[in-house]
Amino acid sequence: MNNILYKIKPAYIIILFFIIVISVISFTIYQKVDQTGKIQISINLVPKDSKITIGNNQYTNGLNYIAPGEYKITVQKDGFETKKVVKKLIKDNDKVNISLIAQSEEAKKWAVINKAQYSDFENMVAKDTQEKGITFQQINPITKNLPFKNYLFSIGYKNDSSDKTGNSIIITISTSPQYRQSAISQIERWGYNLADYNYEFSGFNNPFKI
Repeated sequence: MNNILYKIKPAYIIILFFIIVISVISFTIYQKVDQTGKIQISINLVPKDSKITIGNNQYTNGLNYIAPGEYKITVQKDGFETKKVVKKLIKDNDKVNISLIAQSEEAKKWAVINKAQYSDFENMVAKDTQEKGITFQQINPITKNLPFKNYLFSIGYKNDSSDKTGNSIIITISTSPQYRQSAISQIERWGYNLADYNYEFSGFNNPFKI
């Protein structure tokens, strides 16, 4: 009898091993299929266990995958003010940073005890904002010179709504017709290639538009 059990046990171990391997492989395949066509976003909430709804689906604090697009986002937790925002989530590493304000007495006590969560959240948002600003300026170095204004013309910029990443700009030039060339020459004097940007002139068709 003991010999029979001894012979069976290794078989059980092998079967269990294959079940685990197959389960891991199946889960990995499921994840890959589920993430196809989606972007990875980071959700940072305070309180961390707040309920967040993006579109029609619920997500959790941390890393998540979602189809690119513009979404209505609702964050709520009992005792805290509900927040609703509309945000474009269109590229990997986009972030949803939302903190809720305590309203009930119990929630206010929680906020005092867990003030480190709010402090960490604020530091993280400040860091993200700084990094985003540095990246934006690296992509659009001309923004270091803008806005610029003298008695003849003014040069500024605005985001190009046709670029979903939010990193492209349109150079805006405001001046009377006789000084438009002077404004263009100013951009050349700064050392920038005119063909690198799109332009919007006040009451003037853009000759450089691609």
